[in-house]
Formats: sequence, C-alpha cells, structure tokens
Amino acid sequence: MKKRYAVLGLSVVLALALAVPAFGGPTNPLATASSSVKGTANKALKTAKAAQRTANAALSAANSASSAANSASTEAGKALTEAKNGVTAAGKAQAAATAAQASANSAKSTADEAKSAAAAAEANANTRIKGSTEVAGESSSEDTTATKFASAICGSGTVILGGGYSIGGSGSNAVTVTESAEALYGGGWFVAGKTITGTPTWKITALAMCGTK
Repeated sequence: MKKRYAVLGLSVVLALALAVPAFGGPTNPLATASSSVKGTANKALKTAKAAQRTANAALSAANSASSAANSASTEAGKALTEAKNGVTAAGKAQAAATAAQASANSAKSTADEAKSAAAAAEANANTRIKGSTEVAGESSSEDTTATKFASAICGSGTVILGGGYSIGGSGSNAVTVTESAEALYGGGWFVAGKTITGTPTWKITALAMCGTK
C-alpha cells in the first residue's frame, strides 16, 4: 500500500508541475522547448518564403533575359540576312558598274574610230572633185591645111578630168582625129587631126573637162 501511495503521490506532483505554468508558476521546460522549435520553424518558413520569392524573381529575370536573348538572336539573324542581301546587291552593282564601264570604253573606242574615219573621209573629200567645168580652147584656123592642132587649158586651182574635140567647117567628113589626150604640160587637153581625102576647109577645137576641188 505504501508503494501505491508513493507512486500516486509522484503522479500528482508531476501533474502539478506540468500545470503550474498555466497558473503563473515556474516555466515548463517542455513548453519552452516547443515554443522555441515553433519559432525556429516560423523563421525557417519565412526564410523559405523569402527564398522562394527570390527564386521566383530570379526565374522571372531569367525568363526576361531569355526572351531578350531570343529577340536579340532574331534581330541578329535579320541583320545578318540584310547584310548578306547588301553584299549580294553590292556585288550586282559592281558587276553592273564594270559592264557599264566596259560599254563606255567600247563606245569611246567606237567614237574615236568614227572620228578618225570622219577625218579620213574629210581629207579624202578634200582631194576629190566638187564640181566640173567644160573649157573650150582656141580653135585652129579654118582652112584647107591638111594637119591641124588645138589645145584647151584648165585654169588655176582646177584639174583636168578629161577632154574631147569638135570638128567644124565644110569638110568635117573628110578629116580624122589622130590624137585626143591629156596635155603633157599645163593641165589641159590636146587634139590633132588631118584630112583623109580631098582638100576640105575645116577646123578643130579642143575641149577640156576641168574639175574644182
């Protein structure tokens, strides 16, 4: 019986010891430990929430950076494409400029050749005849002389182009022309004739075709 009373007494004392803090008694070490753990847990929870917020902010910043990087990559791709197009266009422009230069050089060469040809044509034209005039020389005497001569001379600044003759008088059918050619001297035409039958009365005249340059 004494042991039972002793155990019961200890139980009462322990119960009172646990209940004392509720009545302003001495602090309960179990309650103090529980409160400390709870505080630590709350602090840890706050820290975890703060860490979560920081992680969320970091994730958001990372997403923004990734989006910006993607945009920059897209813009860089566009810029690269534009640069390639620019290089291609520049190459085409250079080729066109080279072709244009070649065409200009060819045109200049053609123009120079045409100019040279025109100068040569002008020089040649200056040596050619621009007009002609028939000049009749003095006629021989009109009589019965068997052999007669006549000449026609071109004026200064003209050249002899050709010539001929004319027979006059009553016996033109009885004479013949023995020579009709360019004069050896003086730039003119020379003719000669003679009777071939009878004693006709006749005369001969030289004609010269004179050209002007």
